[in-house]
Amino acid sequence: MANIKIFLLLFLQICLTAFSQSKNNYEFVGGLKLNGSDEQVISYKISLKEDNGVITGYSITDLGGEHETKNTIIGKYDKSKNVLFFKEDEIVYTKSSIKKNSFCYVNFKGKINLKSSNPKIDDKFVGLYKNETKCISGTIQMVGTKKILKLATKVNNKIQKSKRIDKDVKEKVNPLKNIDSLSMNVLKDKQNLQMFTKDKLIKFEVNDQGVEDGDMINIYVNGKIILDNYVVVKQIKIIEIPITNQFTTIEVEAINEGTMAPNTANVVIRDSENELKTITKLSKGKKTTISIESN
Repeated sequence: MANIKIFLLLFLQICLTAFSQSKNNYEFVGGLKLNGSDEQVISYKISLKEDNGVITGYSITDLGGEHETKNTIIGKYDKSKNVLFFKEDEIVYTKSSIKKNSFCYVNFKGKINLKSSNPKIDDKFVGLYKNETKCISGTIQMVGTKKILKLATKVNNKIQKSKRIDKDVKEKVNPLKNIDSLSMNVLKDKQNLQMFTKDKLIKFEVNDQGVEDGDMINIYVNGKIILDNYVVVKQIKIIEIPITNQFTTIEVEAINEGTMAPNTANVVIRDSENELKTITKLSKGKKTTISIESN
């Protein structure tokens, strides 16, 4: 049952991500099965780059959930023994309200052949706090994204060829459509997303990736309005925001709902190391918040 839940969740939320596997880049999707938790499984995705045995990349835990969190990854890969070691290093963003020093970071060491045509991870992991104290343990069960995409394509082909399914239904269930929008974070009313940065200046970008329908927003930084009654259009609006305090709060408020509800806007936040892509979905008069914490 747990395996079925993992597959369905990943099929909807992960296998639709744009993916190109080059010689030294690898993506895996699956779940963290926790020990002593009655088969509790948390969705998990990792994207790795291997360069002369050095591993860098990121992980995303609880994709689409209330505690979705992205971490940077560092580690090593022994090609001669096919042994992979990685650990989560720093939080890029989180939707969780848990304090940063209370986060549990995944540490993994196990055998895997990254050059295999069908690489998979199925081995034990341990979770550690920043002070190296153990917090959780369990098993990582993951498969390569390439295999998931191949399966998604096969399923989609069957759907599109079926004469028993209406055209409108085929469009709605097409698992290969709207790849970019489905891979984004969705920010809703009263939701707070925390991003962590070492920079003193970030770039805030906003635009409408779909049909321009007159959506109007206000943007506040630390309670001060910096974009007033702005109509969201396809052209990207770039705002540079100085990070002068430990905590900086950015709020996006929906002034209307345009001609097609709800009010939506693509929001991208960039610093020198990371890029956070989100899409806001708000009713008229509602707000969502992005909190920037300076490391």
